[in-house]
Amino acid sequence: MLDVIPPDRRPALEAFAQKEGDGWLLPRFAPPPWEKLVTETWQVTEDADLDWVLPRLCPTPFGHFKEPVKRKNPAAENLPRTYIRTQWPHPGFDRYAGAASEAAGWQSRKIASSHLPYITHPSELAALLLEVAG
Repeated sequence: MLDVIPPDRRPALEAFAQKEGDGWLLPRFAPPPWEKLVTETWQVTEDADLDWVLPRLCPTPFGHFKEPVKRKNPAAENLPRTYIRTQWPHPGFDRYAGAASEAAGWQSRKIASSHLPYITHPSELAALLLEVAG
């Protein structure tokens, strides 16, 4: 995930994890109040959605930002893969969606939702997941 974060922000995130997260946690994505981050950046704006998501925000392990996913079972290479791109603007994710649409074994799909479709568009996301699962 660090490869989708602007290079000039990476050292600050790493230092933040060291200073406030014991070296392994990212305490938060932005300073409080998180309402601003959630509504303006993640585009979660409905009151019911905010009431659900805000109390659930918590530190996240920093390792998943730094360490690439490694498939250890060679059979995994034969499984179908789908990249689902939301309408949330982010050049890094656009790059991955483009790569998925061109790579063998991958398909790329889009969903008209915020960055968090499981919160803002759960029915649409469930339908898309069921469709790609076959």
